[in-house]
Amino acid sequence: TGACRRTSQYRLMQRLLTTLTRTAERIFAVGAGLSMALMFSVVFINAVRRYTLGKSFEWGEELPVYLAIFGVMFGCALGYLQDRHVRLAIFVDPLPASTRRWIYAAVDLVMIGAGAMLAWSGWLFAARRGNIESSGLISSARGLAEFTGIDAIAFLGQMYPWQFAMCLGGVMIGVAAFLKFLERVSGLPQGSDNEAGGLA
Repeated sequence: TGACRRTSQYRLMQRLLTTLTRTAERIFAVGAGLSMALMFSVVFINAVRRYTLGKSFEWGEELPVYLAIFGVMFGCALGYLQDRHVRLAIFVDPLPASTRRWIYAAVDLVMIGAGAMLAWSGWLFAARRGNIESSGLISSARGLAEFTGIDAIAFLGQMYPWQFAMCLGGVMIGVAAFLKFLERVSGLPQGSDNEAGGLA
């Protein structure tokens, strides 16, 4: 009965890990897709206004850049979680599958640390320079805050919420690396041959 109990607990842990991984994957995918969709929409609307009315929104130049940064951060985390990031697979492909698994697990630990450092650096950067006003957004943010009566909206005219992308990206990459580490050491199937699924 002890062996059966351990087997049941192991399967429960695997199901929980699978659920967590799929949830994180959906969040990263939605974040990346939404960021890119918003970026494209702003660029498209601004271009139409520029060539039809001869003027564009003042926030239409900076906002797409910030949205693209968020999209890249979400995309990096998604790519890592799906094991589809760029890697020099030529060095590890000849190795046995079990050896590759542990090498990749070691890389996951390194990436957890790298994600933590990126998040901390991003937090410090945003904390020190976040109160700087964005020249292309501040007037629109203040106008929107005055129109809606919600003073907090003016916060979007400062650099803090946009510089926070680096902090968020570090957290997401760390989470993705942690989930991949658990996936590898638990022996959970890696999906569509993602065990060596990076691009050479």
